Amino acid sequence: MDLILLVFGVLFTAFLIIVIYKGASRDPFIKNEPFPENLGIQTDDYLPMIQQLEKSLPEGYIENIKNRVLREHPKWKDYAYDWTFFELKRYFVINAILKTVPMFSSKADEIWHEMLMFTREYDQFSKNFFGEYLHHSPNMNSTPIPGERAFFDWVYLTLFEAGHNSSRIWGGFLQNPIKKEILDDFRSMNETQLLNKYFRTGNDWLDLKKKIIEKLKHEISESELMNLGKKPLEFTKPTSVSQYSYLLFPAVYFSVYEPDWFEDNMNELLPEELAKAHAAGMVYCSGFSCSSNEHDSGGGNDSGGSSCSSCGGGCSS
Repeated sequence: MDLILLVFGVLFTAFLIIVIYKGASRDPFIKNEPFPENLGIQTDDYLPMIQQLEKSLPEGYIENIKNRVLREHPKWKDYAYDWTFFELKRYFVINAILKTVPMFSSKADEIWHEMLMFTREYDQFSKNFFGEYLHHSPNMNSTPIPGERAFFDWVYLTLFEAGHNSSRIWGGFLQNPIKKEILDDFRSMNETQLLNKYFRTGNDWLDLKKKIIEKLKHEISESELMNLGKKPLEFTKPTSVSQYSYLLFPAVYFSVYEPDWFEDNMNELLPEELAKAHAAGMVYCSGFSCSSNEHDSGGGNDSGGSSCSSCGGGCSS
C-alpha cells in the first residue's frame, strides 16, 4: 500500500510540475506591453494624420467608450481593451485613406459598435476626422475575402509597425495572396483612376494616398524585373515580429507570380519568432473573438462575434 501511495504521489507531483510549467511558459494572447508612439507609424509622413485622429477623439469620449465596453464585457482585461482600441484607431486611419475597408477583427468591431452608442460624440468624431459620417458595417454572416484581406494587410503594414499584439488582434498578416484584380489595377491604371476606385474621395491626405499608389506600383514593377531575370530573386528576411514590413515586397511578388504557392513561399521567409506569431494568430484568433479558447487569454471569452472576421482569411459582411 505504501508503495502504491508513493508511486501515486510521484506521478501527481510530476503532473503538477508539468501543469505549472505549461502555464508559466504559455504565451499570453495579448501581452501587457507599452504602445509605440504615434500609433507606430512607419514614417513621419503620416504624423499629421495621427495627430488629427487623436485630436478628434476627446478624452471624455474615450473614457466613456472604455467604461461601457468593460461593463458589457467584464472578462476583458484592461490592457487587452486598450490594445484593441489602439488597433481600432489604426483601422480608422486606413479608413481615412481607402474608400472601402472591411473590418477583420471582431474585438475591434465590438468597440466600434459601442462607440456608436454615443451618437452625438461619434457623429462629431466622424466629421472632424473623415469630413463625413463613417458608417459601421457589423460582421454578421460573413463570407471569406482573403484577397481583399491581403490588400488590407499590405496597406496596414505599409503604414504601421506590427508587433505581437497586432498580429493576435488581427489574426496574423500576409497569409493569402493579394487579389489579382487589385494587382492588375495597380499595374495598368494611372494615378487618377486608382484614386477614384480605391481611395476615399477628396483632397485630404492626398500626398499619402499617392505615396501608397507609388509604392505598390513600384513593387509590382520590381517583381516583374525579378521574374524576367533582370534582377536577382532575393528577399530580405525579417528577424523579429517588428519587421513584418520586410515581407511586403515578397508578398507582392508571390501574389503576382506564384499565388498557388503563396503560403509555402512566405513561410520560408519567416524567422522562428514570426512563424510562431503566424501560427499563434491562427490558433488564438477564434479564441479571442468566440468562446472556443480554453483559457483566459487576456480578452476574455464572453463575446460571440465572427471568428472568421478576426482570422487571417478575412471576411466580408
